[in-house]
Amino acid sequence: MGILNLKNTTANKFIKKQLKAAASERKFELKLIKRVGVLAEVSLFQTYDFTKRLSEGLNLEVEDLKVCLFDPSGKDTALEFQRLCSEKDFGFYGNIKSEALNKFVSRDFDLLVNYCDPELLFPKVIMLKSAAKMKAGFEHEANFFNDIAIKVPGNDIDGFNRELLKYLRILNLIK
Repeated sequence: MGILNLKNTTANKFIKKQLKAAASERKFELKLIKRVGVLAEVSLFQTYDFTKRLSEGLNLEVEDLKVCLFDPSGKDTALEFQRLCSEKDFGFYGNIKSEALNKFVSRDFDLLVNYCDPELLFPKVIMLKSAAKMKAGFEHEANFFNDIAIKVPGNDIDGFNRELLKYLRILNLIK
């Protein structure tokens, strides 16, 4: 068993353990959204910059939107103005080794939006470890940690954003 496989196995154990604890412990306050974190795959961000539309829809300045890009390939394709993370930033049992990623996870976001493929393991760890008050992502049976889970066909980011904004308006969380 290789070291990467061992990291994946222990990260899965962490996720399963959190699944049991999350159901009973998860609480959040409904308050106006002012700070948003975004977790997305680097390939999605390279092909389509959705942050401008999202910040406009949430009536936020671009500075109030922090983006962390996950690179499943681990090639560390540098994007100068964005945080980039990969499997290399994780240790055993989902422990985060990167100081920048720890800083992102510990930020007190009002909302954390996950655009990553629901099958990816380490974005799930990031979502679980995040101190965000509310979390949103694509609907998937393994995304038990999302407070708002949105089902859209394929990888329709604009459709996802429309639905997310609709729900946030219903909850009076955005102006």
